[in-house]
Amino acid sequence: MPNAGQTTDTAVICQWKVKIGDNVKRGDILLEAETDKAVLPVESFATGIVIDILAGEGDTVEGGDIVCVIGDAKDQDAYTKSNNTEAVPPEQQEVMDSSEPDGDFIPIMKTHPEAPTVEVARGQYPAMPNSKRMAKELGVDLQMITPSNGAYITRHDVISYTDSHVGPANDYEVMPMSRMRKAIARRMVESVSTVPTFQVTVSVDMLQAINLKKQMEELKNVKISYNDIIIKALSVVAKEYSLINARYEQEELRMYSHTNIGLAVAIDEGLVVPVIEHADMLSLFEIAKASRALIEKARKGTLTTDEMGCGSISISNLGMFGVDHFTAIVNPPESAILAVGGIVTKPVWEGDGWKPVEMMKITGSFDHRIIDGAYAARLLDALRTLIEHPLMMFV
Repeated sequence: MPNAGQTTDTAVICQWKVKIGDNVKRGDILLEAETDKAVLPVESFATGIVIDILAGEGDTVEGGDIVCVIGDAKDQDAYTKSNNTEAVPPEQQEVMDSSEPDGDFIPIMKTHPEAPTVEVARGQYPAMPNSKRMAKELGVDLQMITPSNGAYITRHDVISYTDSHVGPANDYEVMPMSRMRKAIARRMVESVSTVPTFQVTVSVDMLQAINLKKQMEELKNVKISYNDIIIKALSVVAKEYSLINARYEQEELRMYSHTNIGLAVAIDEGLVVPVIEHADMLSLFEIAKASRALIEKARKGTLTTDEMGCGSISISNLGMFGVDHFTAIVNPPESAILAVGGIVTKPVWEGDGWKPVEMMKITGSFDHRIIDGAYAARLLDALRTLIEHPLMMFV
């Protein structure tokens, strides 16, 4: 099993794409595994026959664990023999030798009586893998279950226990949480409990950004989003306000030489944050191309761990849902996250009358261990200036 990524060493096997006896070649997809960020395909490192599968769907494995055995026909024979070295115990019943018994002789059967049943303390019964998975999904404590066969807990035991212990007053059901949802919960709790944050909001006149978007799309026939413009502006601002390139890791403030910007993407299973690396080295068109590719891969579930790597600041945009203002939670160990609202037409007094202006609110949440209030205010003011005068980004 390859390493699951930078933030975790474990993964859950979602689905096997092969079965024992299948022929595979190097590069074939063997299985899909879910990390705390995405569902990733795992490729074969060898060519041959699938001799054995050592981990089932739903099992949690670590990087370096052996989950599958692949080899040729000779390997298959050797593997089979090595796994059959333990002799099967003979029938525990023997007939005493009696040569030429007389007519009244009745053969006596020598039996080995079964060991007396030993009562196992509650919570010490072993459980089948599928029963463990079901118990985990349903939130059932296996220690509370006594197996019906007196030996080990089965899936049926879990179902029976659940049916008998759901009170009539309960009008809810326990929803199973995916590994991604659990990871989101863990990281968000970690953020609000360990990261001292504060928020700063600016309102941005989007007229020139709207015009730039239209002109660029007409000129290059390339679709550009407002996120792309914000990412470009942020990468320029980072040259002066370099603390947004920092991460607070292992009690250290680590400054990175490039601006790596995360882009929050909502998917059915939760939320992923792919990273546009070295955004400070990219043109607006290159940023647009990179962001589209990452969003598409995120929605298809084909992001790699490298594509969700070392971001220092992220952008979350809910404007397309009619949201004009919100605050976002910092994604540790990043320094900040920008919450981008939708464009709203608002009246603004200019000189001798009211003028309709297309406004967007951007709210930054900052890690106070890295960035102070005045620094954040100047940073967002510089960002607003660039978005309101976007040609300055290209000077």
